[in-house]
Amino acid sequence: MTRSLIGLRTTPHGGRSLFPIQPIAEGTSIFTCEAPFAHVIYKDYRREVCAQCFAYAASTFRSIGDPRTWSIRSCRVTAETVWFCTDECKVTWESGVIGPLIADINALLGKAKIATRRNSARDGYDPILPNGPPAQITQDYIDKAWGDVEELVSSRARLSSYCSTMNLEDMELEISRSVASAIIQRYVFDHRLASLTTSSIISTLDPWTEVLDLQSSELSNVSLRPYILAAHLRVYAFLCHSLPKHLRLYVPTARHILARDTGNAFGIWDGDHRDEMLGWGLWVGASYFNHSCCPNVKKTRVGRTIHFTTSRSVEIGEELCISYIDTSQAIAQRRQDLENSWFFKCGCQRCQSEEPNGASPR
Repeated sequence: MTRSLIGLRTTPHGGRSLFPIQPIAEGTSIFTCEAPFAHVIYKDYRREVCAQCFAYAASTFRSIGDPRTWSIRSCRVTAETVWFCTDECKVTWESGVIGPLIADINALLGKAKIATRRNSARDGYDPILPNGPPAQITQDYIDKAWGDVEELVSSRARLSSYCSTMNLEDMELEISRSVASAIIQRYVFDHRLASLTTSSIISTLDPWTEVLDLQSSELSNVSLRPYILAAHLRVYAFLCHSLPKHLRLYVPTARHILARDTGNAFGIWDGDHRDEMLGWGLWVGASYFNHSCCPNVKKTRVGRTIHFTTSRSVEIGEELCISYIDTSQAIAQRRQDLENSWFFKCGCQRCQSEEPNGASPR
């Protein structure tokens, strides 16, 4: 980031956000976030997505006749097989610490899921939330549910019995893999096994401190999707049961990541056309950019790195905003998309000008 150009300020409408501290010309690179703190590539795309740079083999940018999957792979005995677009990406990945550790843990998680047998009682009943969600979700209810699962995992015997019949869903496994990648990041940082690039905006050398500084959307997310709480609790129990002992200390990371990924994570797409979402990632510093339906900043992912560049000239006092959604849509669809995924009703300048009958957002 060109730190002389932008700074972090508190806003009345969107928490903290980024503002220029001097006029910025169009086309200026203002921030670069080099790698996600947590990420996952969906199972159906793993042969098509490079594990190092996230290049998509079936992208429309590739020539007709090019293979639709990558052929270069790493297949160590203890690890999940991963694929690469070039030998250079493979060498870069194998010479690092985090990628191979994630592949090792993903192999363990895959085997642990297979080991759980189908529970016919799962439909309509789960001992982790036996009574289902109440009509009104409160933070106290969520806290109690997490307290109950903490009690469950405190007994290895009870935890093993539960996990043997939990029938973890495929999407719950994907969530587990994402959280596990964050756990590995914390473990690597704490044990100084590698130097992590934080791309920090706030003044900290600890990337986990910056994660915790992100806004939690736990209550909003569970209120909109009550079913997600049970899924998150099962993920937590599954990780407590499946991760090796040296990583279990970090499993409380799960709740903090799950409370922040919705509303802060970015989709990993196949390109600018956004035809295929290949997975998602939590680029922490990038999460400080708020949304506008008339943005003045464009984000572009190149490999694992997200670059932010001004799309027009910006004056001092103007908030630096990106777009979270397809802004070619009508105001009603834009607001619905934002409320469903980011839990706010947009009141940007464009939405105010398009507001029916001059009404203002709540």
